[in-house]
Amino acid sequence: MKDNNDLFTIAVTINGKSQQVEVATAETTDGVTFYKCNINAAEITELRRDEGRWKQLWGELNNVEIESIGAAIDAYFDKNKITS
Repeated sequence: MKDNNDLFTIAVTINGKSQQVEVATAETTDGVTFYKCNINAAEITELRRDEGRWKQLWGELNNVEIESIGAAIDAYFDKNKITS
């Protein structure tokens, strides 16, 4: 597994409470990107986009929370695209 050192923070609702989630981009040994998600330095889940949907690799979040984090990750990258 490779860590890309891409680190950013998103705001999402987890367990009915607005949370600041720190997201670290990582990569498997075969080059698949996934995202480590932490709240207060505790890892809560790992997610990846697979076949157009966000999937939880591990963790105990419900589908709404998974989609919410995924949408926030997408929005972060859309907002921070480098255009030339």
